[in-house]
Amino acid sequence: MYEFDDTPEWSGLRPGLDIEDILRRCLHSYAHQTLEYLDPEFCTTDQLEQLTSYCLERARYREALAVASLWTMLAPYSSDAWCKLGTAQAGAGKVRDSIESFRRALNCNPTDSEIVLHLAHAYADAGIIEEARIYFDYALLLDPNCEDAIFQKAAFCQRRGWFKDAIELYERLADSPHYAKEVLFELGYCYDCCHRFDDALIAYDRFLELDPFNADAWFNRGIVLTRMSSYHDAIESYDFALAIVPRHIGALYNKANVLSLLGKLDSAAECYREALDLDRTDPAIWHNYASVLGEMGRYHEAIDAFTHAIALASNYADSYFGRGTCYDAIGNYYQALADYNSALHIQCASAELWYAKADVLVRLGLFEEAIQSYQNALEISPTNAECWYDYAVALMHQHRTGDAIAAFERAAGLSPTWAEPQYALVKAYLLQNNIAAARVALQRAIELDSTRRAALESELLALLPPDIVRSLDSLK
Repeated sequence: MYEFDDTPEWSGLRPGLDIEDILRRCLHSYAHQTLEYLDPEFCTTDQLEQLTSYCLERARYREALAVASLWTMLAPYSSDAWCKLGTAQAGAGKVRDSIESFRRALNCNPTDSEIVLHLAHAYADAGIIEEARIYFDYALLLDPNCEDAIFQKAAFCQRRGWFKDAIELYERLADSPHYAKEVLFELGYCYDCCHRFDDALIAYDRFLELDPFNADAWFNRGIVLTRMSSYHDAIESYDFALAIVPRHIGALYNKANVLSLLGKLDSAAECYREALDLDRTDPAIWHNYASVLGEMGRYHEAIDAFTHAIALASNYADSYFGRGTCYDAIGNYYQALADYNSALHIQCASAELWYAKADVLVRLGLFEEAIQSYQNALEISPTNAECWYDYAVALMHQHRTGDAIAAFERAAGLSPTWAEPQYALVKAYLLQNNIAAARVALQRAIELDSTRRAALESELLALLPPDIVRSLDSLK
């Protein structure tokens, strides 16, 4: 087979060659570790070099590896041959072999910074991070102003999460005619990761001066503005991204999130729907869409959306929790309980989940189980005054008045300006016939909220034994 169009003059290969036949011969020679199967025309360093480049340019790494190996057999002291062999091995996934080839190349030419950078990347790809760092530093030692070395080491640091080191290197290239645009984009990201939001914004703005129609830069700029709580500016950035790439799902999703934060729930829901029209397989979009629907009181639609989220990510506790709250809101308590249990199976250390489960158990009249769930919530979050209060109410239902008083007192101590625990204590102390303590609690309650007194007395008249009700007179 002749491939006249595939061997242009600049390739260094003679037009009209049967390249595939030549490569088969090279593979055969490589398999037998001998040059004798090669056509004499190709048994030269120049032709093997050109043939190696031909294969590398087309990502034919298996053939490139074979040809470059033959090249090193013919020219064992050629740094170029060993370097190209290392490149082919790296492309073929033989990273450890590529390290050895790049080391052989460096032995042949110890001051070639390009070989040093190849070796640094090979060590990085092999997960030998300290050696990679050493060789990146060596490249910069050979030429401290080599922009390629500076940029590649910066990118290496960024990939490792060493953002401060990456920033220091990228900043050296921020005005480079060759690297400025790419560097400014990466600087924006690194500044963002270091919570240097003002600097990130400046970097993205400088980048956008060079490339104003880059949707990803507008998108990242929106993320930074969101972190800065500049929500309206963030929406404007997301809108620019969408004007450039109308199907930019990330921009739609983030814009919806910001609209939700601003309380613009209808607009947020519309954005989530647009995102779902583009991708119905993203559980995060379904979850946040469901959450907004729940906030809008559209519980049945929210349940359906949460169900989609769960079908796509069954190990995401928040979706079960969200769906449970919707079932709770429409009075489907057993379904709510099932979802809370599913969420707790995934994330058992959530005080909020235990609290929600306890509340629904109370609504089902399962007070003992509710008490245990409140206790679990309070072990995780012992400073939640409302949880202490609801726990105390559940204890009262089980006639555990002493324990309830302790819990009401804890709630009152955690929220000193909240009158409700004090009014609850009045009833609890009266049930113990502790008139003095009831009087103190009532005085505190009236000081905090005098409007509750009449309602309390009506409640006591309905619930307490007559002899204790009569004691109310002594509290007036």
